[in-house]
Amino acid sequence: MKPVYLLVSLLCLTTIATTVNAQNYTTAKAPLRQNPYIELPLGAIKPQGWLHQMLIKQKEGATGNLDKLYPIVMGNRNGWLGGDGDQWERGPYWIDGLLPLAYILQDKELITKVKPRVEWSIKSQTPDGYFGPSKDYGREPGIQRDNSRDWWPKMVMLKVLKQYYQATNDKRVITLLTNYFKYQLTELPKNPLDHWTFWAKWRGGDNLMVVYWLYNITGDQFLLDLADLVHKQTFDFTGAFLKGDMLTRLGSAHGVNLAEGMKEPIIYYQQHPEDRYSEAMKKGFADLTKYNGMAHGLFGADESLHGNNPTRGRNCVQLWR
Repeated sequence: MKPVYLLVSLLCLTTIATTVNAQNYTTAKAPLRQNPYIELPLGAIKPQGWLHQMLIKQKEGATGNLDKLYPIVMGNRNGWLGGDGDQWERGPYWIDGLLPLAYILQDKELITKVKPRVEWSIKSQTPDGYFGPSKDYGREPGIQRDNSRDWWPKMVMLKVLKQYYQATNDKRVITLLTNYFKYQLTELPKNPLDHWTFWAKWRGGDNLMVVYWLYNITGDQFLLDLADLVHKQTFDFTGAFLKGDMLTRLGSAHGVNLAEGMKEPIIYYQQHPEDRYSEAMKKGFADLTKYNGMAHGLFGADESLHGNNPTRGRNCVQLWR
């Protein structure tokens, strides 16, 4: 993006920014790197015009009605409501989109729909710090009823809870995350990220992101130890990008794993600002564009990387976070 366009964009955003609780703006605590920009908390910018209309269409469409359109998974049997249905990622994935939509629009109907799932997650925490579904059930067509204790779906819900805190300042979130991260620090040496499935190993950056976010609020030193542990157990994107040929070979990486996971080196860079992490990201993006880039500037996969053949694959635009 050219500087003049970036400046105009920032000015436009500034004109529609609203005042939010200052304590929801988190800046880096030592020894984490002081970044030149900070994340705007949920609700800091209010959509207007065309963008507001598009969000209303989302509310009226699948995002706001997935429990009705897909009741076998998103209905009351969902494990993230305490039910015996789907125990894995699909419930958290939906709420990861529904919750910010609800609070950005300040839509009472959507907030009422999302709150029971947040409340259940908070109240599900056990004395050892674990939260979320914990019981597996027998096979049922169309529902993922096993791997309830897998690390991966919790990573999605961590992001949901982070956004919920930014929108509401509900201190119960801080308590839950603190206790859960203590649980992880104890359990990960025994049951690493890839213990139940391999997805969490590729997507550990999502876990790491919230660990640092919480550290910048509480300053609890154990979180830095957990961050090192999560990094160690996560797929080595740094090495794969700097020395490997993963991005140059067809079928070498699962597209969603890559889209969700490849930010890990630059997230970890906050605690260990070494050149290799930033250089890995630069080379990773360059190779991804060269060998897998498509006309719209993103990359495609089906489900694995397929190169830059425009007749194959689904684009991964919705997976960039």
